[in-house]
Amino acid sequence: MDMWSLVRMGFMQNPGGVAVIHGDTKVTYRELEKRIDKFANVLNGLGLEKGDRVSVVGENCLTVLEAQYAILKSGMVWVPLNFRNHPNEHVHYLNNAGSKALVMQNQFAEGIESVKDRIETVEHFIVDGEGYQGMERYDDLMDKASDKPFRVDVDAEDMMAIMHTSGTTGAAKGVVHTHMNWMMMTLMAVAEMDIRTTDTAMYIAPINHGSGILIPPHFMRGVPNILVSHLDIDFVLDTIQKEKVTTIWLAPTIIYFLLAFPNLSNYDISSLRTCPYSSAPMAVEKLKEAVDVFGQVFLQAYGLVECPIVTWLSKQEHTVDGTEDQTRRLGSAGRQALMTEMLVVDGDGNELPAGEVGEIIVRSPLVMKEYWKNPEATAQAIRDGWFYTGDLGYIDDGGYLFVADRMKDMIITGGYNVYPKEVENVIFKNDAVFETAVIGVPDEVWGESVKAFVVKKPGMDVTEEEIIELCKDNLASYKKPKSVELVDALPKNLAGKILKNELRAPYWEGQERQVH
Repeated sequence: MDMWSLVRMGFMQNPGGVAVIHGDTKVTYRELEKRIDKFANVLNGLGLEKGDRVSVVGENCLTVLEAQYAILKSGMVWVPLNFRNHPNEHVHYLNNAGSKALVMQNQFAEGIESVKDRIETVEHFIVDGEGYQGMERYDDLMDKASDKPFRVDVDAEDMMAIMHTSGTTGAAKGVVHTHMNWMMMTLMAVAEMDIRTTDTAMYIAPINHGSGILIPPHFMRGVPNILVSHLDIDFVLDTIQKEKVTTIWLAPTIIYFLLAFPNLSNYDISSLRTCPYSSAPMAVEKLKEAVDVFGQVFLQAYGLVECPIVTWLSKQEHTVDGTEDQTRRLGSAGRQALMTEMLVVDGDGNELPAGEVGEIIVRSPLVMKEYWKNPEATAQAIRDGWFYTGDLGYIDDGGYLFVADRMKDMIITGGYNVYPKEVENVIFKNDAVFETAVIGVPDEVWGESVKAFVVKKPGMDVTEEEIIELCKDNLASYKKPKSVELVDALPKNLAGKILKNELRAPYWEGQERQVH
């Protein structure tokens, strides 16, 4: 059995029902399956085979969605690219995965064209729009393709996706997921979220990022899925009211935007039943405010690219006027999910007692198969069947996980991961920079924002604006520093290692949580 066999249950049960809504476009499950078969036949007609990697870059739209499911139905490997990335970053991800085809929306064709000569393995550039010379038009290919059902034998342990994450060195690692990983995740989500055939799901956050994991369970139940390309609070609230949306994945930042919207009370949002949030936990006071406004609809998931769901904090546990323990646990990441084992261990891998901080490790059918072509990193991360997350935390006496800090200095801003070393490497491109250190500091809107400390070389000069502009030209916008502080020196230990904890301390002092 494979992912397509699982999600197709909804296609068979509700063929005439609406599968996808995007703007004025509505597609039924029957129509969507034909489009998926068409693009699967397109890929096959281009000479691509089972196991070949196909990348997709685009905002939330029908093309991005149907391309993904055509890829997995074909037994090929889906390699999503973050559309917010700089074209230079796409080059690395494409070359690392060895993608043979790239599907893109038209607005990203110019960026891809500018780096095309450095993309080593892509043979087919497929653009949903006009594109550039040498690019194949998506619509032309679809018009010529057969909608005959595409058949290929796919095993549950076959590779389904390579989703890139970065390590502390800034080098991107490809996280390999199998069909089995995603099938188990789909079944877990259906059970934990109580997804029903009467639901309607909406996706504001990019489906090529965290929110996309909710599409398979909703496909499996045969319900409508509404794709939103751009964050417009009026439009979102109007759609919730008009389409009677029951389920919506929200990054905490989007929840903050909704709470601050002055006309919120003008909309009927009573249809909302389940609002999972992840990528970053919410501050307890903000969470209480959200529950007061929206009701007891929130469900927190903690996970990583390598294991997308580790814990859940259920809707019933989002109690704002409960006991002292219930209130304290609003600041937790919840308890271990179905089919999941979770421990907190010391440096030698020994389980720690309740309340003691250590590294969070996980054993679950959702854990990745491996890091793509990186056996050393795989062996470091997966030991004796346990995945070592690199996150620090503790488990209380009720089994609730509290994430205390990150071993890898990763910054989460607006739900997106930023790795300091990657930003630091760009800052060093300025000849006037002697040393630099990048950290995350508290941000009321984005959870964390990127802050850089820079030491100038003697006799040379550089400004905050120059550093920010340099990062803007080389990185995705969310990765560039929001502020730059020019300092005379950076704190170090006797071995010469920069002490980032000392840099962070003044900003996080008095904060309820060390991870936002």
